[in-house]
Order: sequence, then C-alpha cells, then structure tokens
Amino acid sequence: MTASPKPRPSTRSRFHRALSRGERLTQQEAADRLGVSTRRVRDLAHELREEGVPIQETFEDRERVYYLEPMDWTAETVTLDLSERQSLALLIATQAARPTLGPTPLAGSLDEAGAALEEALGPNVVSFVPAFESDRWHFSRAMSVDLDPDVFWALKRAMADQRPVRIDYYSAHRDAWSRRRHVDPLLFAVRKGAWICAAYCHRREAVLDFNLVDIDAVDALEDRHFEPPAGFDRENYFEGRFGALASGDAHTVRLRVEGDKSAYFRRKCYHPTQTIRPAEDGEAIVVTFEVQGLDEIAAFIRSWGAAVRSWTRLHWPSGSRRRRRPWRISMKGRGSGETCRTHEPLSCITG
Repeated sequence: MTASPKPRPSTRSRFHRALSRGERLTQQEAADRLGVSTRRVRDLAHELREEGVPIQETFEDRERVYYLEPMDWTAETVTLDLSERQSLALLIATQAARPTLGPTPLAGSLDEAGAALEEALGPNVVSFVPAFESDRWHFSRAMSVDLDPDVFWALKRAMADQRPVRIDYYSAHRDAWSRRRHVDPLLFAVRKGAWICAAYCHRREAVLDFNLVDIDAVDALEDRHFEPPAGFDRENYFEGRFGALASGDAHTVRLRVEGDKSAYFRRKCYHPTQTIRPAEDGEAIVVTFEVQGLDEIAAFIRSWGAAVRSWTRLHWPSGSRRRRRPWRISMKGRGSGETCRTHEPLSCITG
C-alpha cells in the first residue's frame, strides 16, 4: 500500500518558518520563494501579526525587509534520548538557572521551557514526579536589578557576530559617565551577584568588566569585526580574581600561615597562582597569590582567623604623585578581639 504524501505546508507557515530560523527576507525575496505576489506577502505578514507573531519590518536600500528578533526565533523540534537521571538533572538545571537569569530578558523564556519540559517528562518517567521537584530545591536569586532588554540583546548580538560596540557607561568608582566607549564584548558572567559583560576596552587596552546595569546605550559598529585578544581564556580570566570585579590593578599578595592551618594550604590550591615556601624563621609558611581586586582576598584572609596574618605596603607605580603609605588588611582573631600582625611584609603592587 502506497503511503499518502505529506501535505505541503501552507504558504503562511513556510513564511513564518523562514523568519523563525533567523532569515531576513525582502518583500520580493519572500514572494519569489513562496511563489506569490508581493501584495500577498504583505497580507501574510499582517495575518501572522494578528495571530501574535511579532514580525518586524524595516527598509534597507529602499526595499521592505521582514524579520523576527532573535528572542522570537523558533528552534526545530529536537528529540533527546535521556536516562531518567539525566532528565532529572536537566529539570533541576532549569530551576537552578532561574535565579541567575531572573534579571535578564531570558527569564520568561526559561520559565516557559521549564514548564514544557516538566509537562513532557510527566507521563514518561517513574523514578521521580516532575511536578513535585520545584518544591524540593531552592536557589537564591542574583542580586541584580532587572536589566535593560535593549542593552542585553544588543550586546548578545554583538558577541555572536563579533561586532565591536560603543557604549555609554556609568563608572560608580569615578561617579562619572564614559560616553561612546569603544569595546569588544566577549562574554556575559555573574560575579558577586551582578551581571557583567567582560569586554576588551580600546581606551584601556585591556579586558575589563562592565556592570550591565550601568550601561545606558549600546551602538553596534556594523561595518567592523573583532577577534578576541590573543591568549584570552575565559576560565583563567575569572579564576585569577578571587571573585572580584576587574579593577585593572594587579596585586601580589603574600600571607604568613602558622600552625595547623599550613596543612590546609599544602593540601589544597585555593587559587591558580598559589605558591608556597617556608618562612625564614621555619615556624610558618609564606603563601603567595597574584590577584586583581583586594576586597575578596581580604575576606578570604579574615576567614582564617589569627593563624593567617598579613602586613601590606602599597608600592605606587613609578612616576605616581601619590605618596607610598602603609596599607593594612585588618584581621580579628576569632574570639580574641585582637588585631593580627606579622613580621613578614606583604607586598601589593597596583598597576
């Protein structure tokens, strides 16, 4: 028996599918592909809008162009063969991602995807009940205010296309605006509860962090293209920082670790740059880190109590007008109420 041929998709669904895949079609291109008149293409766009499809249109070289924003693209149906444990992990991952993505325009889409996954798994798994899993997990929300969708998507598109951008950025440190700053956006990250964009700054000639809530405008340079800086590594960029936002300042931090606490540093590497040597008096070890930002390393030192001590001097760059002065990480011994000191100098070099 010969199987009946599948019905050909309607002209409207073919038009919608093309736009959903990210295609930008001029009115004439759509007419040629669909085998209809340009007037019919206008009617199709109108009908789809009435059904809730947010079709956009613009004029390029005096031609009407139809497109969908990236957040409105539709993926092709994907079938995955997952074990029940893998399915559980994926379901939990959607819940774990909600706090992080909460401030972003992706939050609603994630909720919809999670609900669709829960519904699809419901009748097909036996070792857990998908509808009950949300009651068994809790993940804290990122400490960021909601992000501007226009800023978020403009940076996201620039990253994908490797297009440099100019941004208006507010520097809280200087309490001033930096206008039309030329940067190459490399990646998004959440650090200390804040959404940031790591980008190569052409003014500073370095990769820096820009808090997304402080970016007011993004203007993509459509006629340009960038390559990531030579040697830039995403994991190493963040691992070398003790979780602090990049300040552009490099610090060499040396700690004197006494007593049984030294065994912890010998057994575990707390930072990729960690090195250890015996102290000159033979009664302790000296641990050295290369870090950016001092707030996180100071909190790390204080967490050890009196057994980890430091004395710091700032060495200002040559030619600086600022006077060299002592700088102290003040540490209270747990329960002792005494401020700890050492005989070992702990050098911090500010770049």
